[in-house]
Amino acid sequence: MDIATRVYNHKWKIDPIVRSLIDTDFYKLLMCQSIFRNKPDTDVTFSLINRATHVPLADLIDEGELREQLDHIRSLSLSRGESTWLRGNMFYGKRQMFRSDFMEWFEALRLPPYQLERKGDQYELTFEGRWPEVMLWEIPALAVLMELRGRAVLDRMGRFELQVLYARAMTRVWEKIERLRPIEDLSIADFGTRRRHSFLWQDWCVQAMQEGLGDAFIGTSNCRIAMKRDIE
Repeated sequence: MDIATRVYNHKWKIDPIVRSLIDTDFYKLLMCQSIFRNKPDTDVTFSLINRATHVPLADLIDEGELREQLDHIRSLSLSRGESTWLRGNMFYGKRQMFRSDFMEWFEALRLPPYQLERKGDQYELTFEGRWPEVMLWEIPALAVLMELRGRAVLDRMGRFELQVLYARAMTRVWEKIERLRPIEDLSIADFGTRRRHSFLWQDWCVQAMQEGLGDAFIGTSNCRIAMKRDIE
């Protein structure tokens, strides 16, 4: 995978930041099912703000591009293959972890509207609606902000500079894998979705750990990557 070239080509929108409603952490779906069963009609509101106020997100991230990515997420729905994977796959040694009524609801889901407001050099994102729907905004919204901030920094770099940057990053990851490999009884998993550099980078790191650590790498919390790479 030539990540550097694909990052360089983001200006042509080859890679949407969030590709699927299951481009999220597995625990979030388990929590969503529990809330769906117990508090399906409860209305909630939550806001996402940047606590690192020294990072001026509204100056770094174009509002139109941010809205475009959020609107894209609202257009997503569960694919037939994703539904089949969730319904029939084994998780933690169990099958049919997701109930039929939850899956029918999830298959019909579109995420609710968002409210985006600029406050000085920061953005405030607010989500309102039924609790099971609203809670699924948290991780994709964070992933969008993280990646758009990264793109803003990388946008100033040329193709070859990006290739060198990612080559160095890959080397550092592989060096860490080599340091981990001799550890006896090692078990390690990926939980990087909400604060990842990008989907492509998270996917690459998962593949590197699969190859470099073998059975010591026990999986990823990202459902989309787990499905794509046939891991738990």
